[in-house]
Amino acid sequence: MINPKLVPEGFGRGSQTTITMNKIAVQVLMRNLFLTSLTAVLLFLLSCGHANSPEGVAEEFLFRYFIELNQRGALELSTGLAVDKLNKEIGLLQSVRREPNLDLSKYKPLIDYKLVNTQERDGESATLYYDVIIQRKSGEQVTREQVLSVTKVGGVWKVNNFETFNKDSP
Repeated sequence: MINPKLVPEGFGRGSQTTITMNKIAVQVLMRNLFLTSLTAVLLFLLSCGHANSPEGVAEEFLFRYFIELNQRGALELSTGLAVDKLNKEIGLLQSVRREPNLDLSKYKPLIDYKLVNTQERDGESATLYYDVIIQRKSGEQVTREQVLSVTKVGGVWKVNNFETFNKDSP
């Protein structure tokens, strides 16, 4: 039991204190809601800026192409020669992807990639170099170099060419 002599005057002794406490709780809740909303908006704006950059479009392209195995998704981020290459791959894989009960996950290796170098030219184009590490189900690990050329098309960065090179052989 709480000793009433230790409780400050007016604290917990009537509805006025309860109303004051509720107002404080609402103010704290509103401040937290505002700060959370502000943080979400800032993160969204920062991520949008990164997406429309040479690195942003390259990362999204690599994710769709290597991780999701989604050539059609990568096609949305492409222009020029990259479109031609992806359309050719899509055509070659069409019959395979139509097979019933096809489960690509049992064949899909673990893939990671890391940006190694960027060469930006004139603010309108860039070449990005990535190390792509492929860990096969057998345990074998191989490293490839992925070179992406990106360019601005109507103010939006697009992949206009991509090439893969074997880094493991001398």
